[in-house]
Amino acid sequence: MLGEGARDTAFLENLCRNRQIEGLCFACVQGNHRFGTYLSGMYAQPHFEKCESILLMSDNDESAEQSFALIKRQLKEIDFPVPAYPLEMAHKQGYPSLAVLMLPYPTPIHDERGCLETLLIPAMESANPTQAACVNQLLNCVGVTAWPKMGSQHKMKVRCLISSVWADDPMHGLQYCFSPDKNLIPLGHHAFDHVALILRHFQAWSSSAIRSWDEWRTANRV
Repeated sequence: MLGEGARDTAFLENLCRNRQIEGLCFACVQGNHRFGTYLSGMYAQPHFEKCESILLMSDNDESAEQSFALIKRQLKEIDFPVPAYPLEMAHKQGYPSLAVLMLPYPTPIHDERGCLETLLIPAMESANPTQAACVNQLLNCVGVTAWPKMGSQHKMKVRCLISSVWADDPMHGLQYCFSPDKNLIPLGHHAFDHVALILRHFQAWSSSAIRSWDEWRTANRV
C-alpha cells in the first residue's frame, strides 16, 4: 500500500489495526508526483520479486480526472502496469498487479473534489459534535468556506477540529491523531467501511482474473 504521505500511511495502518486486517505493508512517497520515482526505485531492489500486488492511494484534489491522469503518466513512464480507471486491477508480466484508490471514496455524488481529510471529517464531527458546530461557524466567519480549493477547506477544518479537541497539543500532527485513546478520529465509523473492505479483500481481488473492484465484489458477494 503506497500513500502520498505519512498521514495516508498512518490512516491505512490504523484502519487495518482497528478492523483487524492483516497481511499488508505500508509506505508513502511524499507527494502524488513521486509515485513513479518510488516504484522505479522499488523495482531495482532485490526483494521486489516478492511483491505480488500494489495499491496506490491518492487524493482527487481539485480534479479527480487530472489527479488520476498524473498517476497514469508516471506508471507509463516507468513501464509499470497502468489501470484505465481507479479501482481497476492492471496486470503485466514480470510486475506486481496494481490498482489505484482515489480519495475521497466513495466519491460524493455532488462534488468529486477532495482528499484524505474529506473522508475523515464525518467521523471527526461525530466524535466531537459540539466542537464541530463551533468550527463550522469559525470557518464561515473567517471566509474559509469561500476558498476556491475544496481540499484546502477540508484540511483547514480538520486542523481546527484537532486543535479544538486536543488541548495537550493544538498543533498535533494528523498522522498522530488516529490512536483510539485520543477520540479524535473513530476508525470504526461507517465512513471508512468502503476503504476497509478494499483493504480486507485486496489480496484476493488482485490475484483474480477480474479487473474491476465492483465486478469482483459482485461476483464474490462481498
